[in-house]
Amino acid sequence: MSGKREIIKIQRGNRLEGALPKFSDYLKTWADLIPDNAAFIYHDVPISFQQLNKNVQQVAKYMLKMGVKKGDRLGYVMNGRPEFFTFYLAASMVGAIVVGMSTRSTSHEMAYVLGNCEASHVLCLYGLLDVPSYQEPLGEALKQCPTVEQVWVAGGPAKLPNAVTWHQIMQGNYSEFDQALLDREAEVGADDPLIIVYTSGSTGQPKGAVLTNRNVISMALVQKTEFLAPAGMQPGDHIVCASPVNHVSGATEWGATPLIAGCTQVLMDYFEPHLANRICRQYQVPLMAGVPTMYMLIFSSPDFDLEEARSRNRFGQIGGAMAPRDILAKMLEVTPYCSNPMGMTETAGFTTWTDLPGDLDNLHQTCGKIAPEFELTIRDGNHNEVPRGTTGEICYRGPMLFKEYYKMPEATAAAFDKEGWFYSGDLGFLDENDDLHVVGRAKEMYITGGYNVYPAEIEDRLGQYPGVLFAAVVPVPHKLMGEVGRAYIMPAPGITLDGDAIQEYMKEYLADYKVPREYIFRPMLPMTPLGKIEKKLLKQEVDEEFKS
Repeated sequence: MSGKREIIKIQRGNRLEGALPKFSDYLKTWADLIPDNAAFIYHDVPISFQQLNKNVQQVAKYMLKMGVKKGDRLGYVMNGRPEFFTFYLAASMVGAIVVGMSTRSTSHEMAYVLGNCEASHVLCLYGLLDVPSYQEPLGEALKQCPTVEQVWVAGGPAKLPNAVTWHQIMQGNYSEFDQALLDREAEVGADDPLIIVYTSGSTGQPKGAVLTNRNVISMALVQKTEFLAPAGMQPGDHIVCASPVNHVSGATEWGATPLIAGCTQVLMDYFEPHLANRICRQYQVPLMAGVPTMYMLIFSSPDFDLEEARSRNRFGQIGGAMAPRDILAKMLEVTPYCSNPMGMTETAGFTTWTDLPGDLDNLHQTCGKIAPEFELTIRDGNHNEVPRGTTGEICYRGPMLFKEYYKMPEATAAAFDKEGWFYSGDLGFLDENDDLHVVGRAKEMYITGGYNVYPAEIEDRLGQYPGVLFAAVVPVPHKLMGEVGRAYIMPAPGITLDGDAIQEYMKEYLADYKVPREYIFRPMLPMTPLGKIEKKLLKQEVDEEFKS
């Protein structure tokens, strides 16, 4: 595909008019319109929309044969491979709800999710990298999950009792369920749940956010216009998907959106910078999308060619975590059309986008404006709207907003007010241009000598110190000040840093109460599968240290 295609100006308006009711309806549309176009390329083998539609109907009929009812929960331990998306779309057809678990989950974590959602069936990846079989931890989890009737194994032989392989499912003849599938599809609508995404559980056990077809489709249609259209993306253009599919990044933002847009997803079993660079060159991928960690690894890879990337990239998007300024600057070297959106699990993904073309200060300091189909306001602790420039809790309302926390009515009620505003737990403010500035998580804020301290601001400044690759700030107890900041820092390879020098640097830019009192250097920091620092583990470390 030529890199000369014109950048298209966003045409805002109500982009949700004419939305189809179900996620799977978009597959059927593209299978009719562009049947021979590739929906996926996996290990360099294309799967057309027509073939994908046949595969999805095959699995949907098997689900009916196994007694899957509308509203049943179907668990999965998968990466982003064709079997997952086939399963996802088939569940949409029959009105079942898919429920993801990370491929890095322990058996205890799997048992919690499967037990909480009362899953009836589970799709399980056979193995990946250093994990020979995911059936082992899943098997341990299933000892505590009596509701699970059968396991479907993708990518290898079935070892668990009452398990079948994906190959066996695809070889079956379920023609007697043809009419039953048509009848079931007619029963499933836009407001029926599609997926439950479990939050990270940074405070207590994870909560399952229930996202409906309408939620996911609303986000995807706006994302299609805000991100794909400016890059001149058309059906058949290629997108690389390497995000975890148990997270909104891999399941909705970059799982559902390309399918809804009719684009071709080049799937990766896992993110690896050399492979990502090779795929982007081979398929002339015209856009960049990922979390800051992915960009750091891609840009530092020996085979990254800036001029080659410039020749094909027309748009870039970064999200999932606060991006260091130097990474944003590098993105702007590749293409001036870069966006730094804001989203979360409960909104099915992105809700705000920065203006185009990208400006470094705007990209670094803001998350842009709310899409016109959605609503955003900033409220104080009494649920009153605050003036521009005043920090408060970021609240959302609109068709992308999740239905509920599964089986947690009290948590659901606490998250909404009587006007339907969802209180996100994120802190921020709106500037005079209606751009959103995110200050941090309300639950991460700590108080030093009576002053509110927001770690995100400190981490951003630490990230600009030469040689700092990653940084996280957590509070530690202090006899006089109540709490003070401790900075955990991961230096760049081959770099030695000095805590005193960093502290002096921080004093130049931040008020004294914001400057961390302690600096701890680690060759590695704990990371989530999405590339965010796992602060929960650092906080647990502090709790253990000060337990006595």
